[in-house]
Amino acid sequence: MRNKMSLKKIVATVVLMTASMLSNAQSVKEELQSQLSALKPFSADFTQTVTSAEGDNLATAQGLMQLQRPNQFRWETTSPDEQLIVSNGENLWFYNPFVEQVSIYSLKDAIANTPFMLIAGAQQTAWETYRVSKKAGVYTVITPNDPAAAVFTLQFKQGDIAQFTVQEQQGQYSQFALTNHKTMNKMDPALFNFIIPEDTDIDDQR
Repeated sequence: MRNKMSLKKIVATVVLMTASMLSNAQSVKEELQSQLSALKPFSADFTQTVTSAEGDNLATAQGLMQLQRPNQFRWETTSPDEQLIVSNGENLWFYNPFVEQVSIYSLKDAIANTPFMLIAGAQQTAWETYRVSKKAGVYTVITPNDPAAAVFTLQFKQGDIAQFTVQEQQGQYSQFALTNHKTMNKMDPALFNFIIPEDTDIDDQR
């Protein structure tokens, strides 16, 4: 009888612990969603650092990020090479002025499984596939049912995104540090529409 009672207690304890962990994970996810939903339109300078799985520095880039939720953003790399990514909420343009080429994608296909899906304004159905944890003020987002998916982290400072990272399954790690935040109530819609320059090669992937 004692053994049976002990087993029942163990099972009950495990069930309660599991329920508590799931409830905590859900509250952390909701906390992150709330943080992102509260973001006002903003611009910020960014520094991107890419390192290999072995820790070697592969690349560093700098530029300007501008974002207005939902799903409108402008990502302009100024060094070492100029590149521009623009989204109006439906389409995404990737422009390389050096080769005078622009590629056009459907936004939902272009930013699937990227941190921009979360930052720019993911649908509720997308959030259901994520598991979110938090440690020392850093949110970690994984996709449990997709072993090939990258791992994202997000860190805020006084309500602004201070940093986010992407770690690919192969181990490559990209860190994006944001500085010089400027928030506003609304941004110029023209920032999020790309006018294709003359004599530009167009690669339409939509």
